[in-house]
Amino acid sequence: MDVFLKKADEVLSELISSGDKVLVGVSGGADSIALIQVLNKFSLSKNYTLVIAHINHMARGKDSFKDAKFVKDVAKNLGLPFFYKEINVDEQRLRLKKNFQEVARSIRYKFFEETLSIIGGNKIAVAHSADDQVETILMNFVRGSGLTGLAGIPQKRGKIIRPFLSFYRKDLEDYLKENKISFRDDLSNGNKKYLRNRIRHELIPSLKAYNPNIKKKLQEMSEIVGA
Repeated sequence: MDVFLKKADEVLSELISSGDKVLVGVSGGADSIALIQVLNKFSLSKNYTLVIAHINHMARGKDSFKDAKFVKDVAKNLGLPFFYKEINVDEQRLRLKKNFQEVARSIRYKFFEETLSIIGGNKIAVAHSADDQVETILMNFVRGSGLTGLAGIPQKRGKIIRPFLSFYRKDLEDYLKENKISFRDDLSNGNKKYLRNRIRHELIPSLKAYNPNIKKKLQEMSEIVGA
């Protein structure tokens, strides 16, 4: 077993128990595809079952529906149940007078909770990575956060688990590449109108000039603050 899978094995042993029924949020991007592939790889030996859920935010025209079909095909190829929902987040955003990402997140987790109840599951797995953790900490910091915000995203909160919170996005993409597993690219990740993307593409590279290990140091800080 290589280093990546060995680490994943250890993390899953802490987060998932024998007999668990886990709903996995899969967008089709590299992080979530790596998550479902790794979870499926260990499901038999660790004796848990998986269900895939995908929500179409209808934000990127035809690409949104191509993502949905891609995830449906992944579920079919893995022999896993697939739950799907379409909702126009832009319409909801205007109605609620909130930003797109906030509304999308709220809708997404509501869908996951509803689906978990339908299947009689007990855990929801999402694919936040170490990069997401670092970006979230910096987002909270520039907005003027207290200690809770600087602690970042918890690996486990209620029914929600984040097995990849200690893995960098590059680790996940390398795993997919090595195993010839395809995924969908979300071009909106490059759109700098979103704060997270500006932090990802502008602030973090700038901070690396002061500390090349800034991501690791911010992770360590979040663990200290969280404790």
